Amino acid sequence: MKIITKNLMEAIVEQKLDSMIDSLGCCKCDVCRMDILCYTLNRLPPKYVATTQGELLSRIDSLSSTFDISVVTAITSAAEVVKQHPRHELLKEVDDNK
Repeated sequence: MKIITKNLMEAIVEQKLDSMIDSLGCCKCDVCRMDILCYTLNRLPPKYVATTQGELLSRIDSLSSTFDISVVTAITSAAEVVKQHPRHELLKEVDDNK
């Protein structure tokens, strides 16, 4: 049995973002989605645990309701910032120039 460390906040935010993305009114491309995820995670406290792979999902479910309001607020704020300053076109231009 392998023990891993995992930031549960990352899994919680990712799960919540997936359920909210359609209602945020922002671009849903991979770049914008990852920018929203990173912006959110940088504003929430990490929740690291040492766990086995199987335990991880049950821990996520038990913690997700505890942080729901702060996570939703942080995701909404992040989506607004990313919507106002999307990087997907900038990154496309960089890729096109290679």
